[in-house]
This record gives sequence, structure tokens and C-alpha cells, in this order.
Amino acid sequence: MATDVRVCPFCGEPPGEGVFCAACGRNLAGVDQLPTREEWGAGRGTDPVEAFLAAMRAAGCPGTAKFPMPEAKSRFFSRTPEVSAWVVRPVTWDDLDQPRHHEPGLLLTTDGAFHVLESQVRGWGQRDFPRFYETAEAEPVEAPADGRLAAELDALLREHGVGARRA
Repeated sequence: MATDVRVCPFCGEPPGEGVFCAACGRNLAGVDQLPTREEWGAGRGTDPVEAFLAAMRAAGCPGTAKFPMPEAKSRFFSRTPEVSAWVVRPVTWDDLDQPRHHEPGLLLTTDGAFHVLESQVRGWGQRDFPRFYETAEAEPVEAPADGRLAAELDALLREHGVGARRA
């Protein structure tokens, strides 16, 4: 495919004639100008985080959730700040029926910062026990260097119907 061909910002394929992309079916009515194939592919394969953010931002940030950051609260009567992010790695508990220990998760904010996702068990002695209350730590952390990140970001792209990263 020529690099100057206009493509769908979600999947990177030629969109066809209509308002909906012929390849992925996404609505293109809100897109001001379709990127060229070269623009769409720029940076893909070199930095998975930047490629993920570019694809998700072009798609309107689907799948984000808001998480409170209680540690970032500045005054007593102020509201707890929230961060809008994707869950890259969910919190994993040892036992969901009688939770005791957990492995913290990982968030990627729409601004491109990684934060630790913590979870608390609530509802002890109640009929809807356990309830999990998840919060983001206020201080950003470095991107994990364990080799799983690129695959996890690709899985998030597929889960939310955004074209997978191209190498």
C-alpha cells in the first residue's frame, strides 16, 4: 500500500466510500482528516506505549475508567482527585471469596503516565462481601521492563476494537 493513501485512524486500512470504515466498521464522521498510511504507521513498532496512546487517542480513548487518587488530596474538604486511565494489569487477589493478599495492578493514564493500582477489601460482615475499592497511587512509576507490556497494550487495543499496533 502506498504511504500517501488516506487510512482509517482506528485500523490503518483504507476506509472505503461511506461514513463507516469498510475494514473495521468504526464511525468516521467525527474524524476531521484521515491520516496517511505513513502518518498512521509512524512510531509503531518502536515504542509500544506511544503507539498505543496515539491509537487510543485517535479512537477517542475507549475503555478508560476513572480512579480516585486519595494521596493527592490537597485539603481536608476538597474533592479527591481522579485520574482517567486504562487498566494494563488488573489487581490479582489470592482468593476472591476470602481475600487476604493481593498483587497491585498497573494503570496507564491518558496522559501517558503509569500508576500503581491498589485495591482494598470493603464490606466485611455484609451480604455483598467482598467489595473491592480500587485507587491509583498519586506518584507515577516507571514503565515496567519485564517484556509483557507490548503484548498487554496490544490486547487492550483489540479488546476495545482499535486496530492493533503494526510493527
